[in-house]
Amino acid sequence: MNAGVFSVARSALLVHQTALQTISQNIANAETPGYSRQEAQLAANTPVNFTYGAVGTGVSVTNIIRKRDILLDDAFRSATGLDGDAGMRRDLLSQLEAVFGEPNDAGMANALDQFWNSWSDLSAQPGSLAARAVVQQRGRQLSQMFNDFDTQLTTLRTSNLERLSNAVGNINSLAQQVAELNVRIVSSESNGNMANDLRDMRDLKLDELSRVAGTRVINQANGSVTVQIGNSVLVEGDSATPLSVNYETITPTPTFPVTDVPVRIRLGSNPDRLAPLSGELGAMVDFLNTEIPASRTRLDAMADQLVTAVNNVHSTGYLFPTGTVPGTAAGNFFQPATVAVPVRASNLRLHADILADPRNISASGSISGPSDNTVAQGLASLRISPNTVTYTGPNGATETGSFSTFFRGLVTRVGIQTQSATDQAGVTATLVEQAERRRQSVSGVSTDEELVNMLRVQQSYQAATKLIKAAEEMLDTLLNLV
Repeated sequence: MNAGVFSVARSALLVHQTALQTISQNIANAETPGYSRQEAQLAANTPVNFTYGAVGTGVSVTNIIRKRDILLDDAFRSATGLDGDAGMRRDLLSQLEAVFGEPNDAGMANALDQFWNSWSDLSAQPGSLAARAVVQQRGRQLSQMFNDFDTQLTTLRTSNLERLSNAVGNINSLAQQVAELNVRIVSSESNGNMANDLRDMRDLKLDELSRVAGTRVINQANGSVTVQIGNSVLVEGDSATPLSVNYETITPTPTFPVTDVPVRIRLGSNPDRLAPLSGELGAMVDFLNTEIPASRTRLDAMADQLVTAVNNVHSTGYLFPTGTVPGTAAGNFFQPATVAVPVRASNLRLHADILADPRNISASGSISGPSDNTVAQGLASLRISPNTVTYTGPNGATETGSFSTFFRGLVTRVGIQTQSATDQAGVTATLVEQAERRRQSVSGVSTDEELVNMLRVQQSYQAATKLIKAAEEMLDTLLNLV
């Protein structure tokens, strides 16, 4: 009988030591990112049957389980993917908005106003060389403004192409780590026990993947996970398929070089574009393929039609460099397009004759009227001329307006999109916070709760030691009777 009591007490001591060790592990990792609370599951040992009934043989630890809810994990990762997309979209659009920097005294809107004002001043003094020099300077400044905007857009595209490449490299690294952890988990759990720490490591990688790539996770019966990206499989078992960044093939071949060649993400050797994309990856690809080209093509349309409108009026005028009549026909103010080189924001510049000598700037529309100002007035009136800019987007929608209103519309469009993305990022951040709170209510460690559990286990351990002392006293009494 005493042997049985000793055995039961011994099992109680060992089991509660294990339970206390598990609680200690929880407290030690209370602030460890990705750690899931663990719990020792106890069960009564198989009893011994006697004629008078079954007598218990103690207690044992059946498993150390990890407190985790798959549904809450899925909800958190779904919210994280949305937040990754919204947050990245907000950051990228903010960069695009900063390119234009409006309203700004040194911005495009002010440069346009000064350009038109210089023509108004010239119309008031059609014979003034100083007024012509101001027109030349304002035209050069306006051209440079277009060039600078295009350069900044190209810089923005280049930096984000590098950012996209780094993100794809990070996704491939995370996917490979998940595949390796799959192998280790399946091997570790082959004896029926849970590989809790390995699962925590894998879940941390899966959380990061969901933010960067908007991935979805399917748990398998053998302990491994399958990771889906878009409509394809990124990780399955011990295998991870790498992503790559490629450029789209534009068909038919464009007549002129395309600055913003669309990028696509490929999975493994599959030649098709990976879709749909979400998370930070989706936001980056959309920004490169849609937002930067949308701003650049509008600037290009504005530059091309500015050159056409100004040149059409200026070339109808006459020059009187020596003040004698009749005058000579004026040429173009801006460098016009050619068959091989269309006018774009990147190459907008004054005509070489205008750059060489401001006396080549025309104000008169009369061959015999040096004091005539009709050309200067006509150019100044382009400020308010409606529908001087027409732009047709990829979806077929047409935008029109004067030069100032068209540019204001471009900036307003980017501003509205940035504000919308900022608002959406705020909403998704709240969703992530709520999902994380729900998940932490199950898997998070509460030190107060663990301390209560520790006291409870300590009391049980102390009770087991008293049981051993009682058994010893019973044994001593028995021996003294002999």
